[in-house]
Amino acid sequence: MISALSEQERDARMARYYDLDVLDVAYDAELYLQLAHAAGGAVLELGVGSGRIAIPLALAGHDVLGLDNDQAMLDRAERNWAEVRGAAAAGRFRTRLGDFTSFRGDRRFALALIAINTFLLAPDDAGRRAILTMMRDHLQDGGTAAVEIGTPDQAELERYDRRLQHEWLRTDPETGEQVSKSISANYDGQAETLELTQIYQWTPPHGGQLGRVTQIDLLHLISAERLGELAREVGFGDVRLWGDHLSTPYGAGSHRVILEARLV
Repeated sequence: MISALSEQERDARMARYYDLDVLDVAYDAELYLQLAHAAGGAVLELGVGSGRIAIPLALAGHDVLGLDNDQAMLDRAERNWAEVRGAAAAGRFRTRLGDFTSFRGDRRFALALIAINTFLLAPDDAGRRAILTMMRDHLQDGGTAAVEIGTPDQAELERYDRRLQHEWLRTDPETGEQVSKSISANYDGQAETLELTQIYQWTPPHGGQLGRVTQIDLLHLISAERLGELAREVGFGDVRLWGDHLSTPYGAGSHRVILEARLV
């Protein structure tokens, strides 16, 4: 039997399990640190989650505002920041609850970023333009926007056929629970979408009911070239496409793209 959760309990667990999920994800942090140092000012992160990128930026001396539409994630981010900030000013990292397209702040930033595949939640070009426009409107003159998305090739996409794949089994250090993650993905070539189902299951450390939470996201795929075109359409003048976090130019064989777009 699987235990039932309230919506609040579910959200809190998803935020905690997100931290478990990204324990070994560090390949992109150095790139965003470099971009922030080059930009030389405050940073806005869209989809800040639990602070995986924003908190290292704040620890490195940048003032960071993290935006997310998930209050449980923001609560987790603020807790994580309180645990590690040491002598750093508490206000160096702040969070705001809000939507990526309707958010209106009263300050300008040197860098605005949206990491991994969060940008792919936008359903169409209108939604993508709205996000890029919001980023543009919150940048100071000469500011930089950074957007990262996956660009899997056709062979990789065709493997997304709803089969269930086990990803990991880990111990939650806060509760002692054994937590496993499995995923299932389905690619729709006609709609150019990828439905991603993430399943987290846990067992209490001393026995009891099995628990399970599931998250389903619909990712709307676009090409690297189209991402660059959209950035130019909303007013970015200097647009570069990188194929990895080492700033290798995007090209054949690249499985992700990092857009670096500047206001000039």
